[in-house]
This record gives sequence, C-alpha cells and structure tokens, in this order.
Amino acid sequence: MDAAGGAEAAANGGIESSADPCSSGGAGGYSLSVHQIAGGGKAADIILWRRGRVTFGVIFGATMAWWLFEKSGLSLLTICCDIFLILIVLQFLRVKIAGLLNRQPRPLPELVLSEEMVSNAAASFRVKVNNMLMIAHDITLGKDFRLFFQVVLVLWLLSVIGNFCSSITLAYIGTIALVTIPALYNKYQRPVDRYAGMLHRNISRHCKIVDENVISRLPRRFIRDKED
Repeated sequence: MDAAGGAEAAANGGIESSADPCSSGGAGGYSLSVHQIAGGGKAADIILWRRGRVTFGVIFGATMAWWLFEKSGLSLLTICCDIFLILIVLQFLRVKIAGLLNRQPRPLPELVLSEEMVSNAAASFRVKVNNMLMIAHDITLGKDFRLFFQVVLVLWLLSVIGNFCSSITLAYIGTIALVTIPALYNKYQRPVDRYAGMLHRNISRHCKIVDENVISRLPRRFIRDKED
C-alpha cells in the first residue's frame, strides 16, 4: 500500500508540475509566491490588499486625481502648483497660529536623500537602461523576430488605445489594474496558470510556424550574414 501510494503521489506530483508551466519553480521545485514576486515589502502588501485601508486610499486618490485632471481641464503644471501653494499656505498659517497660542508646532520630518540611496538608484537605473538598449539593438538588427513582433504589436495597440483615451486615463487604468489584477491572480492562481500555460503553448507553436515560414523564404545570403 505504501509503495502504491508513493507511486500515485509521484505521478500526481508529475502531473501537477507539468500542468503548471507558468510557475516560477527552480531546479529544486521551489516556486515564488505572488507576494515575493511583487517585492515582499509594504508595496506588495498594498497591491495584494493585505493593507486594505491603504489600498482603498490608493484607489480613492487615483480616482480623485483622474477626475480632477479630466473634468477640470487644467494642465498638470497648474494643478501641481495649486496643490503645493495650498500646502505651503496651510503650513504657514499653522505655524503662525501655534506661535500666537504659545504652542510649539509639530516638527516636520526631514526629507534627506542619502548618498547610498542615490547611488543604488542610479546603478539600478543604469542597468535597466542598458538592458533596454541591448533589446533595442537586437530588435533593430533583426536578431529576435519574436521579440520584434511583440514590440511592434504592443506599440500598435498603444497607438490605437491612445486615440480613444488620454494619457491620464491610461495612467488611471494602469493604477487600478496594478491593485486588482495581482490580487485576483493570487486568489485564482491555479486555474489562471493552467489556462495561461495552454495559451502560451499555442502561441509558441504559432510563433514557431511563423519563424520557420519567414526564415525559409529569406535569401540564403541574408541568413548566412545574420548567423555570422
């Protein structure tokens, strides 16, 4: 019974592992959770609704900002200047009123960027920019047809979407999607991974067919130069 049970468990484990091709498992079968993929910090807690009040505040603030930009008709510079003007006037009045009442105003937190923080941010930004430049270099030289097709498709979709809504609306939709899609995926991860795996296999099969048909029709001299 134990041997049969062990064999059945091994078979089930093999089925489950093969049915989840989109998992982030490594060689030891370890898979990252959605919280770890999102960074594992406070931002991940907000995205996955583990801090519901903060997440709701983000949605409410994004909605108010979108409504303010879309309905008021004012520019971004005008709204930012008005907000900073109101904050500065309120802070000035608070300090003066506290002085008239012989009360000590609450100290403001000092906002200081450390040298280490700036260096880490610059190093991370440099790595990302270099990766983007390398990808752009490969796309322009035609080294990766699949990536070229994906970039062209994404740019075309963004161009079409931009004709129907403004950049503020796109930013608002992106913010709402950021705090809803990861949480829904975290809740329904197994069925989403199963269907995503099926979709990924179908897309990969069609891309392989397109690659073979395109490469087979290219001149041999062009293919030899591309391989060199």
